[in-house]
Amino acid sequence: MGKQSARVRLGERERRRRAVDEGSNGARRVNFNSLWIKSLETRGVIFERVETTYRAAALRRWFTPVVVLALISMVGWMTAALRPGWLLQMGISDFGLIYLDAHAILSALDVAREGADPTQVNQFDVLWRTHAYSDWWLALRWLGLGRGDNFLVGSVWCGSFALACWLASRPRNLKEAGWMAALLLSPPFLVALNRANNDLVIFVLLMFFGVVATSGSTFRPWLAIGILVLATGLKYYPAPAALAFLSIRPLRQIPWLVVGATVGVVWTLASLWTQIPRGQFWIESGIYKMGAPLLGRDFGWADATSRKLSLLCLTLAASGLAWGRFTTGLATRGSDRERFLAASGSIVLIACFTAGVSFTYRWIFIFWMALWLYRRMRETPNKGRERLALRLACTLSMLGVWLDGMLCLVVNFQPNLKTMEFGPLMVRWRLFTQPLNWLLMMMLAGWLLEAWVTTLREYRRERWPV
Repeated sequence: MGKQSARVRLGERERRRRAVDEGSNGARRVNFNSLWIKSLETRGVIFERVETTYRAAALRRWFTPVVVLALISMVGWMTAALRPGWLLQMGISDFGLIYLDAHAILSALDVAREGADPTQVNQFDVLWRTHAYSDWWLALRWLGLGRGDNFLVGSVWCGSFALACWLASRPRNLKEAGWMAALLLSPPFLVALNRANNDLVIFVLLMFFGVVATSGSTFRPWLAIGILVLATGLKYYPAPAALAFLSIRPLRQIPWLVVGATVGVVWTLASLWTQIPRGQFWIESGIYKMGAPLLGRDFGWADATSRKLSLLCLTLAASGLAWGRFTTGLATRGSDRERFLAASGSIVLIACFTAGVSFTYRWIFIFWMALWLYRRMRETPNKGRERLALRLACTLSMLGVWLDGMLCLVVNFQPNLKTMEFGPLMVRWRLFTQPLNWLLMMMLAGWLLEAWVTTLREYRRERWPV
């Protein structure tokens, strides 16, 4: 009995041990399966996150701020080209012919090719306009170009302008791309592109002027002078951009480059002196115009009086703003190219503003300075007079290019306003908008003056150290 009971107890212990082993193995299998399932789920989440990150990186790689700016600009420009009725709502007409201003130059080539004088009559132009520019443009006829090449030439001018805006002043982020797109889609830019005005060519030449001048080479700035001479010979008003060399680095080159550029543009203007009056014609006050005399005309002043007054006001205001340290940084903040282009565009814009009344597409030269202002505003601390001046100048720049277009939209979409006398409305409109443009020009002059004073001080310290 003892041996039998011992065997029973051993059998029970063996069954219990086997049961425990089977239970533990089962538990291990269950735990292993659950861990395997969890690991698969974790891997799936990780793979999904990696794929999402990869797609986001790919989107960021392809849709850079420059690409986003180009896409927005192209969509807006193509919409305006394919829907001319929408442009009419903004007061912009192509008179039934796209690239109207490029066609005027090309038709002048046809007139000259037939032996007639394009400065007297141009029967091939849609508006019967005479050739108002220098004879340098007529050299294009040796390339075989004529009014039949209007679409090709106009598209090349517009495409070159677009590339100059996108690539020479690359936006750093999407906010900058949005700011630049708001400028490029504004009415003055749409007018210039819709008509393929030759201001686009001057814009591109000034872009090359700035890029070459700030390339860092010793000899390339002299090539930039040649580009400036070409731009001056084509349309005269880029001549004051020679003063942009006051912003060049290194400082030791400034005297030679300023003198060389001044001699070049003066020689060019002197050789074309008899042709300059062609471009001096009366432009009536109205919508989509810019210039200091616009405000003076409403007060009964002569254009010559307005020009003298504008020069005096801009000089005094610039001196006060620079002395009060409101307009600072154009000599030191930003890259050399960025500052040089901003100075060149501002000089040309102020020169056109003070010289007389121009069409609205002269506003395209605000592009580089507006970008410089926006970047400095984003970098400047929230408080202080500099930040206030930058914010005000950014606001005035955007108002300058958009206000006339907004007025046209309001008038065309409000039937009651269409029945109003347009003349008195425009007088009141100019009394509201033109002081804003004057204030903007004063501020731009302030940044230029402060930059030149700062540069000359640095040059004096470098040349004659104490």
